[in-house]
Amino acid sequence: MRSVARPFLAVALILGTAACDGGEAGGSAGAASSSAGPAGEQLGEGAGDGAGVGVAPGGEVEALLNRTLATSLALADSMEDLLRPVPLMRPGDESALRRYSNAENLVRARRLGARPRDAAELEALVADGRLVRLPDSTEHWVVRELGASAPYVTPATLALLERVGERFQRRLLDMGLPPLRFEISSALRTAEAQAALRRNNVNATAGTSAHEFGTTVDIAYSGYAAPLALPDGLVPTAPASARPALARVAREVVERMAARKSRELKAILGEALLETQSAGEVLVTLERLQPVYHITIARENP
Repeated sequence: MRSVARPFLAVALILGTAACDGGEAGGSAGAASSSAGPAGEQLGEGAGDGAGVGVAPGGEVEALLNRTLATSLALADSMEDLLRPVPLMRPGDESALRRYSNAENLVRARRLGARPRDAAELEALVADGRLVRLPDSTEHWVVRELGASAPYVTPATLALLERVGERFQRRLLDMGLPPLRFEISSALRTAEAQAALRRNNVNATAGTSAHEFGTTVDIAYSGYAAPLALPDGLVPTAPASARPALARVAREVVERMAARKSRELKAILGEALLETQSAGEVLVTLERLQPVYHITIARENP
C-alpha cells in the first residue's frame, strides 16, 4: 500500500465504506457497502449494539478511525513485504491443476453426489441429510453471491473444504501472514437451474455439469476475505457502537491488499490444493475462462 493512492483510500474508507452494518463484513473488498451517511455519523449515533450504548463523540470517532487505519495499513504493508518474494504459479503447477477433465469430474460427481432436479427435490435431499447448507462465513471461507447456484453440498464436500482451508491457512501462518479466507463463487445447481444457465451463458457446460451433484464448488482466486477473527490490536478499544464499523475499515484494508497480491495468494492456495489432490481427496481444474479453481470431491472419506 506504499503509494500515492493511500490518502485517497483513507478518505474513501472513512466517508464511505466504514458505515456500520451491525455485523461482520464478509467477502472481498468492495463486496458490501452501505448507503448510510459518513462513518462519523454512524459511529456517533448508536449504530451497532443499540442507540445510546457507548456512543463515541465526533472527535473520538476521527481519532479511532485514524488509529484503525494506521494499524490496518501497517498490517497491509507487512503482508505486501511477506508476499513479494512468493513465486507465481509455474506452468508445471498449472498443468498439475488441470490434470482432470470435466468428464472425469462428472464421473466422480455422479458416483459421490446427489442430483436434485428442482427446488422441491433439493429440499427433500436436505431433509434426508444427503445435502447440507454451505455456511456463508466460516474461519476458512466466505460464500459470494452465487447467482445461478445454491449454497448446498454433500457432507463430505463440506469436510473437504475445511481441510483445504486448514492447509491454505497453515501455509499463510507459516509465512507470518494472517489467516485469510478463500471465496466460494459457485456451488450446487439443480438440473433445472443448470438448463436455464446454458440458455443464458455460452460458457456454461453443455449437458450435465458436476455442479449438479453437491460435490463441486468453484473457489475464486482473484480475491480473499479478511480473517474471521481480526488480529489482536488491529482495531483499537472503542465503544460498542463503534466496533463493527472500525472492524469494517480494517477488513477493507486487508482485503484490498489481498486483492493486489492475488497472484501470489493464488499460488499458495494452489499448493494447498495440490497437496489435497496428491492425497487423493479432490480433483482440481484450474479454469481458463474464469478466475476460479473448480474442485470436485474425489472420495467419500479422507
